[in-house]
Amino acid sequence: MKIPKEVVIGNTPHQICTKKSVVVGNKICHGSFDEKTHIITIAKGNLLREYKYDADEQANTFWHELTHAILYDMGCALTHNEKFVTEFSNRLDQAIKTAKF
Repeated sequence: MKIPKEVVIGNTPHQICTKKSVVVGNKICHGSFDEKTHIITIAKGNLLREYKYDADEQANTFWHELTHAILYDMGCALTHNEKFVTEFSNRLDQAIKTAKF
């Protein structure tokens, strides 16, 4: 999947960027969503473990962070519920990857 450079959620443009690694606080993450800047960041890998994420892992991370962004735009309390966001985004990723046209 080709990850977009920008999406609009509600009326707000969100930039999507990739970085070699993503750290939030003191935790290495696959990605992040910044509620203040509306930037979604996708990690290309984990530099600590010298591991590169493949295209499927990066796509799954995109859907995960996009789910955070959508829930935040909706004012939904579930935006910070990692279990919900992970379960929802995994199903979204699977639905998109298995869609038949």
